[in-house]
Amino acid sequence: MSEKINSEPILPIRQIGEERWIKNLTSFLAYHDVEVISLGDENIFQKVEQDLGWLIPSQTKEYFLHFGGIESSDFMYNLKNIDEWEVLTNSIWEFVVMNFQPEETDNYIVFSESLSNDPICFKRYTGQVYLFSHDPIKVVKVYKNFNDYLLNEIIDLQKLY
Repeated sequence: MSEKINSEPILPIRQIGEERWIKNLTSFLAYHDVEVISLGDENIFQKVEQDLGWLIPSQTKEYFLHFGGIESSDFMYNLKNIDEWEVLTNSIWEFVVMNFQPEETDNYIVFSESLSNDPICFKRYTGQVYLFSHDPIKVVKVYKNFNDYLLNEIIDLQKLY
């Protein structure tokens, strides 16, 4: 009789900011051969907020302060560097320009890309995470906040092993 291998993902954290979250996430990433690199300088937040005319949610700032320099092909691969974030209206996606009004796209900040290279955005004023899809053309809420985005990335990293 063979043993059943537990394939349930392990979440080293539940919330950014909870007790020991930095230590737990650092250990988890080290176990999965992801080098942890912090931003080191939190002054970048002020510049980005000023450039975007938007206040970055506190949990997102916390994550980037401690883990925002990570460059990994396995973890947060499509996450943009914080100084590369942009208002969706100013982005490169032609399908966005052709199918959505600037009044709508001005409400979104691009911080990542999906596996199919579509923009993943924060919605201004709520911090919710949305995907703008080119096939089919649609906009859909995919996470309630950056914390949920991070938890999904943690699960995806475990699927690689």
